[in-house]
Amino acid sequence: MLIRIITLRFSAARDGFDDSMLTDFIKDKSVVSLREHFFIRNETPYLAVVVIYEPVQEALKATKEGGRQRQKDESWRALLNDEDMPLFDSLRSWRSERCKKEGIPPYVICNNRELAMIVAARPQNLTGLLQLEGFGKAKAEKYGEDMLALLKDNDG
Repeated sequence: MLIRIITLRFSAARDGFDDSMLTDFIKDKSVVSLREHFFIRNETPYLAVVVIYEPVQEALKATKEGGRQRQKDESWRALLNDEDMPLFDSLRSWRSERCKKEGIPPYVICNNRELAMIVAARPQNLTGLLQLEGFGKAKAEKYGEDMLALLKDNDG
């Protein structure tokens, strides 16, 4: 496993963080986890993203035209069944709205695999959420109550 730290500066013009450097970096990597750290320096907001990754040996696959494109990781789907998809979609919609409000990319809140793990495990409290891979204290405190409320709303 390898680690890379990428610092993103807040852009007032974009009303968010320009994540192009991050997306360019991860496009040919297998990302194991992302951790974000928000800080302010000289009155400018920054988002430092710690990327834990592995190089992808076969990140590209041939298309019908003979070209090459990035292989999309959908291994998270194996964690879910058809009955889980409405809840997964609810969490994904919540994530989309929240990241727009905060001006951050969706994967900073949770990647699809982490959302799928929430749906599969259906934790009942923050302690249960902390048991899932990718959830530390800061992420659980910031987003946990909202996610747990969605779980309760969709299960009840």
